[in-house]
Amino acid sequence: MITVQYSKSPHEHIRLASQEGAQNLAILEYLAEGNANIVYSFQPITNNVLPHGLRHKLLRLRKDKSFIQPTKAQSLTFQQEFLPLFRPNNLVEQTLITLDEVLIRHLNQELEEHEVAKLRKHMRHGDRLAIDEYGLLMTDMTASHGEYLFEIKPKWLLQSPDAPEGSKRCRTCALRLQRAHAMARGAVMPKPGGFCPLSLVDVDVEERQTAFRSIIEAQAGDLSDESVSSVVTFLAEKGYQVLETLRKHQSQFDNQGVSNDYSKAMTLRDCVLFVKGSIDTFENTADIRLADMDFKHAHPDKVEKWMETERTLIDEGWAWLSVFAYSKITLNHLSMAFGTWEFFVLNTSK
Repeated sequence: MITVQYSKSPHEHIRLASQEGAQNLAILEYLAEGNANIVYSFQPITNNVLPHGLRHKLLRLRKDKSFIQPTKAQSLTFQQEFLPLFRPNNLVEQTLITLDEVLIRHLNQELEEHEVAKLRKHMRHGDRLAIDEYGLLMTDMTASHGEYLFEIKPKWLLQSPDAPEGSKRCRTCALRLQRAHAMARGAVMPKPGGFCPLSLVDVDVEERQTAFRSIIEAQAGDLSDESVSSVVTFLAEKGYQVLETLRKHQSQFDNQGVSNDYSKAMTLRDCVLFVKGSIDTFENTADIRLADMDFKHAHPDKVEKWMETERTLIDEGWAWLSVFAYSKITLNHLSMAFGTWEFFVLNTSK
């Protein structure tokens, strides 16, 4: 943990605390990390109170990797491209804050110490923070006492425009099954699992309830069945509406299938929905926000990877073949399968 000092003027700034008796102090504590960023929380020092500008905030810092944009550019893209698409209270807010280089160096030293102490996942060892002039203050969506936080990866909320006509499986479900089969190296055909993203925005409320229940129950811990039901009911009847907006914009930015010009759509397909609230009064306290909208620039290599994924799902028949069918026939016999194995095709709507 590292003690930092926060200042509001002339602009928001965080630096390493070095003075005795300094004001506006907080402890910066490692919270979590992904492939591109590390997130820190702020803990109070004086009278258990944080500086006003740090309350209900987290600090996100980018890693030193070539594919990650500078923080200021990330923030500008978010403000211009994604903020106007949603109501502000349905987005995890981002605010630029300046940093001192010496602070970043101390945090990198701390990361090294965490590795020695085995406090960091081995797959993240060697990752360090970029020497960046800026960080991002983010809305703190961690759960406090009496609250629960649920995380949803909506993925593709409508069928891929590239899917073959008459497809019986959505793009996400097809990809899930294809990847599971690849991991099994074809020896065993895994059973389909998880929720179908299309169900999260289905016109049938019961279909939405089933999808949300599968998500909430998997993260419910010691919650009672009654509490789970109250969360599911709220999400299926009201809370899902932000996903309807998300689906609209996914479609808006990708109505021609895979191309070099649909980075916005791919960004919106890879975001996260956080749902937080008090279990006792969930409907009245629910805070629902989309996060992780880091713009996916259409680098030629990335576009080719996206296109290759689509081609694989189509060429190997994952959008229409049933599990039993694929275990019985090979790709070399797909044309024959259309004529003689019609009963293998799924008859479900998703």
